[in-house]
Amino acid sequence: MGKNRRVRVHSAAGMTRRRFVSSLSITLGAASMGWLAQGTPPAFAQGKTFSARFGTWAPTSHANAIGDKFFTDEANKRSGGALKIDLFTDNQLGGPRDMLEGIQLGTIQIIEISTAFLSAHIPETMAFDLPYVFTTSDRLLKFLDTPAGSETLAIERFGKLNIRGLGWYDGGGRDFFNSRRPIVTPTDLKGMKIRAEENPVRIASLNAMGAQATPMTISELYGALQQKVVDGAENNPQSYLAGKLYEVAPFLSITDHFVSVNTILIGLGFFSGLPKELQSLVIQVGKEASAYQRKIFAESGIKTLNDLKALGVKINEADKAAFRKTVGGVQREFAAKIPKGWWDTVSKAAS
Repeated sequence: MGKNRRVRVHSAAGMTRRRFVSSLSITLGAASMGWLAQGTPPAFAQGKTFSARFGTWAPTSHANAIGDKFFTDEANKRSGGALKIDLFTDNQLGGPRDMLEGIQLGTIQIIEISTAFLSAHIPETMAFDLPYVFTTSDRLLKFLDTPAGSETLAIERFGKLNIRGLGWYDGGGRDFFNSRRPIVTPTDLKGMKIRAEENPVRIASLNAMGAQATPMTISELYGALQQKVVDGAENNPQSYLAGKLYEVAPFLSITDHFVSVNTILIGLGFFSGLPKELQSLVIQVGKEASAYQRKIFAESGIKTLNDLKALGVKINEADKAAFRKTVGGVQREFAAKIPKGWWDTVSKAAS
């Protein structure tokens, strides 16, 4: 993200991780810790090693990358050496679309991306692209943790792309940031080129709000802001801070126009080739990594805003009701492209 800068994970996150793992061990008990609790490696750990590349867009200081590192470290450790997963942060394996292609081709085995990059292939995920459908992360994640999300979507529907979901990350509410002025109402967006994810729903939504949506990859954004190719972008404050985007876009306006979610995906070719014990292990660690990321992300919310204020960022609350009024047509247009039964289920969960 940004200039592909490396940022050290703060020791506070490490402390949180130790507390989290300790409490998790107590909660799950010795049985679920398997061979680690017994102190002996499983039989298959003494045989073949299964190597994997795990790609993420997130810089190392971001809650998502911290969750990804948790997954990698725990899976490697608990497998007794049978798994050797290498984590690549900061778009090292390419942007989200590149990684999605890589996991389908088998050149990458595990990735973590926004569901916004799946909706061109899996229309059910389009429900999470639409503005002002889910208004809180808690409600969205609660829905995704039900069988509708963890089985119907993550296994059955994702399986059509030869991938399987292992967990859901909190993507938080997304806000506008720019180099020109505070954004309070949609009128303030007029004439502004705003970077958009390469997603038709997101592009249409930003245009409806009054912006000139400009699709580009996240890795290009810092330079585009610096060179005035775009005036601003939208994302959660944590990503704005981690990517140092405040250096070139010092106005942050809280709109929460999208509530987004990211997912850990594993290629079915790789997953199917694992022994059953290792399949169970990566499923379990995926759940734990998701819980850990959500905890880190939630804890970082207020601190992120305080850190941004200390860095001189000008933060304002926008008129969310005014923005909501602009996107009714977008909601109707794209909701019609989502399987009706699924849209009905999502709408009920969101309301």
